[in-house]
Amino acid sequence: MKTTFKISPLTYIITFSVLLCGYFNYFLIIFLILLIHDLGHILLIKRFNYQIESILILPFGSLINSNIKNNIPSYKLFLISIAGIIFQLILAPIFHILYSNGIVNNISYNIFKTYNTIIIVFNLLPIIPLDGSKIMQSILEAKFSYHKSIACTYFISLIFIFIFFIKNTITLNLILVTIFMFYETYKNLINIDYTYNYFLLERFLYDIRPNKIKYVKDLKSLYKNYFNFINNESEKNVLKRRFKP
Repeated sequence: MKTTFKISPLTYIITFSVLLCGYFNYFLIIFLILLIHDLGHILLIKRFNYQIESILILPFGSLINSNIKNNIPSYKLFLISIAGIIFQLILAPIFHILYSNGIVNNISYNIFKTYNTIIIVFNLLPIIPLDGSKIMQSILEAKFSYHKSIACTYFISLIFIFIFFIKNTITLNLILVTIFMFYETYKNLINIDYTYNYFLLERFLYDIRPNKIKYVKDLKSLYKNYFNFINNESEKNVLKRRFKP
């Protein structure tokens, strides 16, 4: 399958404003950081045998669309989501070695340290579509039902968007990024029933059989990482009645 690349209009706007102000050195270093970050995600996606369908280039990273299902095991979701940050952490000592050997000058090294830290912290925020939201969801899925996990993820995302906006100096770039994150979160929130129904449909269509068993009261209480029994009846039988004509 051919992977398609797209660049968000927001990326053009912010990149143009950075270059217009003469921060070409900043642009190159930040671009390198984001490239390494995304390489971490891509390698883990490939490692788990998923296919990348499209990549949308954003000013703070990329949105990588793949054939990953909603029922991806939580540990795989966690590892794929945190891989970009781990690759950034690995990049730090490499840059230090280059700086120590005079290959990277003092200004470039300080730019790298500053923005590598900023990008790591930013991506750890539990805001959709940042890595932090997926990391948080994968952790919640280990304790709560899938519906409760995604609902909590969406509402926490809204709270942190508000905190993020009021804690930073208001600039055009901040407004644009905040609007984008709010739109992505709101879109997920209003489509939560669709997301959950698709989660159920996957469990009906595919042979998803985790080793652990969970007894739940209804379809809305299903756990992703368990094979569920609903009122002592196999989830497969219940889903068959739901989706079969």
